[in-house]
This record gives sequence, structure tokens and C-alpha cells, in this order.
Amino acid sequence: MLNKNMSKKNNNQKNFFVDFWDGKLSLPMSYWGVGVLGSIIYAVVVGFFVGLIGLGGDAVWGFIIPFQVYIVVGIWRASNNYRGNKAWAILAKVFVVIGIISNLSQLLNGY
Repeated sequence: MLNKNMSKKNNNQKNFFVDFWDGKLSLPMSYWGVGVLGSIIYAVVVGFFVGLIGLGGDAVWGFIIPFQVYIVVGIWRASNNYRGNKAWAILAKVFVVIGIISNLSQLLNGY
């Protein structure tokens, strides 16, 4: 009986990272909180880690690409779920695409 109650509790608990991935966070939180602020924090941590263990600059892409996929999916889904002015959802998607193009350009040009 205890295990059933514990599993129910675990199913009802919210996970911030899963909610972001599913697009359940608000668009401002997804874009500005996770997309912008989260990316800055992530970049600092990855940069420190890569520098600490002495990996080359290209190794950073191995950390950035999976994180960018996560960010793009979460923001895109939050934009789809956004119930406010649709212009904000469209702008979020436009800037996500610009970010993807920018990162691909940097990756291909070796920056």
C-alpha cells in the first residue's frame, strides 16, 4: 500500500526540466529563463569544464549541440502552447531559427 502511494506521489510531482521539454512552462520563462539565462549559465559551466580538463575548442560543440536541441524543442513547444498574442510565439520561433542558423554557421566555419 505504501508503494502505491509513493508511486502516485512521484507521478504527480512536477519536474521543471520535463515540463520545459513538454512546452508546459510559460513562453517568457521558456525563452528568457531557460533559453537565454540558462544558456548563459550552461556556457560558463561548459567553458570552465572544457578549459579545466584541457579539451580543444571543438569539444565544446559536443556539449552545445545536445543542449541546443533541448532548448529549441522546449521553446518551440511553449510557443505552440502560448495563448497570448500570437506575435510573441512567432517571434520566439523566428529567433530560435536565427539561433540555429547562427550556431550552424559558427560550427561550419570553425568558430
